[in-house]
Amino acid sequence: MNAKNAKRIGLTSIPGLALMPNIALAANMGDIASDLAGQGQQIGDLIMIICAVAGIGVALMGLFKFKAHSANPNDPSNKMSSALTLIFVGAAMVAIPELLGSGVSTIFGDGAEVQDYGRLPTGN
Repeated sequence: MNAKNAKRIGLTSIPGLALMPNIALAANMGDIASDLAGQGQQIGDLIMIICAVAGIGVALMGLFKFKAHSANPNDPSNKMSSALTLIFVGAAMVAIPELLGSGVSTIFGDGAEVQDYGRLPTGN
């Protein structure tokens, strides 16, 4: 990048930064921490949804593998063990959010703050 292009980029970005002054201004460290905590909550909800959807998908793959084994038991790619493994892995992925909540209570006691992942997030 030559100096002329760098100057052009710098001059065009200054008005954009002037229109968004709140991006770099935080009142204090507490505000930054609360913003990060809110983002952590959203990340936890995203992980919960991904685990549920992926777990259902993996369990369905296991059921289809079981059906393929039933249709052709001599096919080495359709083993019963792989079907059962996929079903159990899918069930474990669906159960991960609930296990995480009870695991935190077990390790840190009943006074620990635990997120209820037994329901889908409402978007609030």
